[in-house]
Amino acid sequence: VISALQPDVLVKGGDWPIEEIIGRDVVEARGGRVVNVPFVEGQSTTGIIERILKKYT
Repeated sequence: VISALQPDVLVKGGDWPIEEIIGRDVVEARGGRVVNVPFVEGQSTTGIIERILKKYT
């Protein structure tokens, strides 16, 4: 997916070591950045997606 999208920035939660982020090589090869964001206790993308789907479907 990352190869197809060709993002300029790839963001991953801080619980992933930057060396293990899948797609890092693809993004960096094109001059893009790979960024770790801090892990926030009690927040999850799964929960956010579920709330959005519940509201709009």
